[in-house]
Amino acid sequence: MRQPGALALLLFGAACAGAQRPGPWGPRSPDDLSARLVSRAESALGHQGPFIVGEEHFPADCSGYAAAVYQAEGVPLRRLMARAAPGETSGVAAAYQAARAYGVVFGGGGEWPRPGDLVFFRDTYDRSRNGRLEQPFTHLGIVERVEDGTVTFLHRGGKAVVRGILTPGRPDLLRDPSGRELNTILRDKRVRHSGAPSLAGQLFEGYGRIDPERIPRELAGD
Repeated sequence: MRQPGALALLLFGAACAGAQRPGPWGPRSPDDLSARLVSRAESALGHQGPFIVGEEHFPADCSGYAAAVYQAEGVPLRRLMARAAPGETSGVAAAYQAARAYGVVFGGGGEWPRPGDLVFFRDTYDRSRNGRLEQPFTHLGIVERVEDGTVTFLHRGGKAVVRGILTPGRPDLLRDPSGRELNTILRDKRVRHSGAPSLAGQLFEGYGRIDPERIPRELAGD
C-alpha cells in the first residue's frame, strides 16, 4: 500500500501547467485552466495525507489542498497568499486576500462561480476559541460544477478530500423533499453553540477567482 506522501506525489508531482503530457487523471487541456484545476482537484478525492507538488509540501488541510491543486497547474497560490497577506496566520483568509489582490472576489449578487474557482465559508469552527460566531474565513473549497442553482465543490474535510454541496438560494435546507442534498454540514460538531448555523448555505462567505494575467511575473516564473 502506498504511503500518504507517495500518493500525494503521484497526484500532484507529475506535471505543471507548462507541461503537455497526461497525468493519472487522463489527457490535459492546456488552454482551459478551469478544466485543469477541476481535474486536478478531483484526482485527490479520498486522499488523507499532505500534498506534494514537485518538491513542495502542502499541509493536509483545506488551504493546503487548494494551494497544491493550483500550484500543480502553474498558479502559485501559496506565494500569492504570502504576498497579499503577509503575517496572516489563517490560510483561508490569506487565500481570500490573494483572490482579491490578483483576481476577483464576489458572491451574493447573482453571479455564479466557474469551475476551479475558490469558495469560502465562515464560522465552520471556533478558530479564536472565544465561543463567538465571528470568524469570517475558516474554510474553503474548489468549485467543481454549478447546476440548477447548486454548487458542488471539492474540499479537504476533517478526514480526507471529499465533495460538498452548496445551494445559496436555499441556505437553511439540508435536503429537498426528494431527499437530494442541498447543503453539506460543515460546522465542527464540537462547537458549543446551541442553534449555531452548520449548513454550507448558512456559512457561505463568497467566491474567489485568480486571474493568471495579474500574477506578478517574478511569482509566475517560480
